Amino acid sequence: MTNMKKSPFLFIVFLLAGGVVFSQTGAAEGSAASSAAFSSAFQQGIALYGQGKWIDAAVKFREAQEAAATGDERAEAVYWLCFAQEAGGDFESAIKSLDVLEQTNGGANRKAEIPHLKGWAFYSLGRYDEAIVLLKGYADRMPADSAGAIAQKSAALYWTGERLFALGQLDAAQDTFFMIARQYPQSVKYEASVYRTALIYQKKVERELLELLRRSHGETLKTIEEYQRRERSYAQTFIVYQKRIAALEASLREAGIDANAADNDK
Repeated sequence: MTNMKKSPFLFIVFLLAGGVVFSQTGAAEGSAASSAAFSSAFQQGIALYGQGKWIDAAVKFREAQEAAATGDERAEAVYWLCFAQEAGGDFESAIKSLDVLEQTNGGANRKAEIPHLKGWAFYSLGRYDEAIVLLKGYADRMPADSAGAIAQKSAALYWTGERLFALGQLDAAQDTFFMIARQYPQSVKYEASVYRTALIYQKKVERELLELLRRSHGETLKTIEEYQRRERSYAQTFIVYQKRIAALEASLREAGIDANAADNDK
């Protein structure tokens, strides 16, 4: 994931988070200087993130994490640090940041997103089984009682289906995509799920055809191998007969008998 287009979830969160972020920051406890330092670093991080400068944004979010006066501020900084790391492709660091977020006091609403974010990081690292467990559990626990919740739930299910598809578990992936199309037709993932369902059906047909071709090819190979085996056997037999004839002719010559003459006498 090198930009927000590759992770629609990140883009949605980025748009929705603005109002929440600063209301939490405004309620921060501690000294005015500490709050100012946190706010300055955090806002700079958000601006850099919006510009696609992931590494610079991560630096500012770390500064905000260190300047945080409350658990909520610290959780917010680490949460966005994870986003910057994932957007920059540093998924190992993102997983470590999520572990820090999990241990941070405060930020309960941000902690609820840990399975989704960690699932994406695992998927990006090729750890598909772990990604599926996290994303499926996240989707199962999330109530679809609002437009925002439906969007997140369907997105989590969609990416679960993508992981299953990547693992070659076509039946499970197809069931997941079909469920999204059936239960969340208003979701932005509806058309993508319908497309994936059709694609998987096509993949299954291709697999069946390839299997038939493989079996047919296998039978053809067996026939060819049997023909070649018999040909080798005939060649070996012919060589044996040639050796016997040569030996017989040698014996006749030693006995003073011309084999050709003997044949002519006949």
